[in-house]
Amino acid sequence: MVVSRWVAAYLATVGILAATVVAASVVLFIDSGPDDPGESAAQEHGYDIVGWELRHLPQKWLYKIGAPFRGSSDLSDEEALQRYFSLGETVQRLQRDDAGSDEMSEATEERAELENRIEDIIEGRITAVLEDQGLALEPPIFSDLGIVFPPVDFELDSPPRILAVSPRDRIELDDSFLLTPGLGVETAIEIEADVESENQGVEGLSARVLTSSGVATYPSVLSEFDSYPGMIDTAFHEWVHQYLIFFPLGRSYFSGADVRTINETVASISGRELARIYFQRYPTIEAGDNGDTAARDPDFDFFAEMRQLREDVEEMLGDGKIEEAETLMDAKRDEFERNGFFVREINQAYFAFRGFYATGSGSIDPLGPNLQAVFEQSGSAGDFLRLISGVTTRSEVEELIAG
Repeated sequence: MVVSRWVAAYLATVGILAATVVAASVVLFIDSGPDDPGESAAQEHGYDIVGWELRHLPQKWLYKIGAPFRGSSDLSDEEALQRYFSLGETVQRLQRDDAGSDEMSEATEERAELENRIEDIIEGRITAVLEDQGLALEPPIFSDLGIVFPPVDFELDSPPRILAVSPRDRIELDDSFLLTPGLGVETAIEIEADVESENQGVEGLSARVLTSSGVATYPSVLSEFDSYPGMIDTAFHEWVHQYLIFFPLGRSYFSGADVRTINETVASISGRELARIYFQRYPTIEAGDNGDTAARDPDFDFFAEMRQLREDVEEMLGDGKIEEAETLMDAKRDEFERNGFFVREINQAYFAFRGFYATGSGSIDPLGPNLQAVFEQSGSAGDFLRLISGVTTRSEVEELIAG
């Protein structure tokens, strides 16, 4: 049967990808784990990425297999999406105000019951957008299928935290380490202090525990409490990483800072554009801001201010003015908060990690505008990804711009 062959091929490709990701995860865990006394402070909080893969990979396919045996829902797809994100806002509010209430329990339970369906709806819509962009691959064994590969698959969960470490005298990522989700602020500060206390002075370390909105495991893990637009952007971003692993750019991810910056910036540019197309095709529920922007000064340009801070800090560190640079970062953090933009701490490690996203506020890398220029020349997200997937160096990016 054609259908059964298609299903077998589809599941086989998923199995191959999952096995690859799990194997890579083992290597990543070994390579990025703490290898000095300071980073060993994070060992007890390490994220079990392999265990997460093994727990979550079968769940989606069990849900899909059981679909024919489930009764129809009273909610349309749009109503289900609206209800899920509305419940998310309710749960977050009750976590702050009334965590032990019956309302909290009921909202959490109802939301959990909707989760698999919401994932299925969004995955189907993302797949349709990727097909429209011509991003169906043809796996070698099943070259006649023309399916979206890797298959879109994510779990709504709590993503891991990230420990970033940089020298104090320059902005450069020395190491990064995945930590368990949901670490409290006090624990994060403790870990940072332990790392920094091991090597103080001019040659000391700067550490920062950061949040993430998603990680490109397989399935990807996306933040369950992100806004709808944020979740869609992140889902595309992480899928692009999975897609690129089959090309030189993705396979070279860990070979150096430049290629990692290209990877992250390509995923950011592509994710943003694909999300824009998604909402053109599926104009749907209104998304709240979760109160994040309520007290923000509309005249305060956070993006420009953060980039200027990065430039000033780079200059100070280049002149050996470490303490002055750290004093400036503390003062700007307070200024950002007064204007409604909360960043718990800005330091060298913060900039070192955020700098890989070269179109973001934490970077002054020319790769950002250069890759944006390549995207604009390409004409579409699909064409951009096909063009950029073989690039692994700055000079190759510049050659693409030159034509």
